[in-house]
Amino acid sequence: MDGRATCTAVVVGGGVAGLSAALTLVRAGVSTCVLERTDYSPWRPGETLSPVAFAELSRWLAPEPLETEGFLASYGLESTWGSEEPHHHSFLTNPYGQGWHVARRQLDGLLARHAQSQGVELWRNACVTHLEREEGGWRLQLNTPEGPRTLHCAVLVDATGRSAQVARYRGVRRQNHDLLCSVSAVVDRPPSHEEHLLRVEATPMGWWYTAPLPQGRIIFTLMSDVDVLERHNALRPAGWSALLARTRHLTRGLEGPPTVQRLHVRPCETSRLERAAGEGWAAVGDAAAMWDPLSSSGIVKGLRTGQAAARALLASLRGEREALEDYAREREEEFSGYLDARQAHYAQERRWMGEVFWQRRHASAPIVQTCA
Repeated sequence: MDGRATCTAVVVGGGVAGLSAALTLVRAGVSTCVLERTDYSPWRPGETLSPVAFAELSRWLAPEPLETEGFLASYGLESTWGSEEPHHHSFLTNPYGQGWHVARRQLDGLLARHAQSQGVELWRNACVTHLEREEGGWRLQLNTPEGPRTLHCAVLVDATGRSAQVARYRGVRRQNHDLLCSVSAVVDRPPSHEEHLLRVEATPMGWWYTAPLPQGRIIFTLMSDVDVLERHNALRPAGWSALLARTRHLTRGLEGPPTVQRLHVRPCETSRLERAAGEGWAAVGDAAAMWDPLSSSGIVKGLRTGQAAARALLASLRGEREALEDYAREREEEFSGYLDARQAHYAQERRWMGEVFWQRRHASAPIVQTCA
């Protein structure tokens, strides 16, 4: 195989945001290659697609319908937040219809296959080892299953998640607004457990969510700051399970708290790049900004920022130099609005104002840490 290749656009990262950008570029007639470092088989958290998120995905896939085989219907949300009693929100009356519980790697793999069918070139198990600016664009060096390769392109999309690999290379720093971390366990769902709900419950040290998953599984996730998790031994199965046993509503419908052998730990701090775009590149999805999972906006944000970044890069290819500056400013304004909404939501929970996690969420001026 020739070790050198050329295309107009390269998307580094094959998740929802990257694939959204790639499909938008290809539909505009731009040759596009997506570099995905996995084969979509590693574990990824489960996802509950709200009716709005499902509608966004369906529009993105148009005219093909989103294949829901293997998905699990979601009928709504139950939230114990700000009071001892849960509040219910049904999807059944939503004009977009019901939601869906999905395995994230299944969803990403499905979208990847669709993008390929539309003309996107997808390289799985491709790892970028070096990238640099060159006259007229970029040069990337890769490790692939077929060996080292060199790829030349005019524009880059950074869809590498919180690592923001392209932006970091350009010297753009990241601002962290908290220390939030998720600790999850996926266990077998008893046959008697038939609830199709996303359930959220606030507790003194943070908040939990649980949702059924396809193939008879169920996910439990504790969200808190990493130092709080360490203090409560919640990064180990025994400590995590003890905290789950203290929740009031999370294990309803089960025969007691599940036995957990393995935990999945993922940093998910609220953060953003100081600049989400520059000459010849743009960041999308979590690479541009990570939002608290409480917002339930990951899929929608990924789709929308992918499309917006692609449009800005297309404009830049036509010589509209301000397009990428406008995109970066839009992301900054969007993040500011998100912070206001985040603070308003946390302000509704006032039962544990003396606890560290909640003190931080209610602080008028949270500490912002800038990282290289």
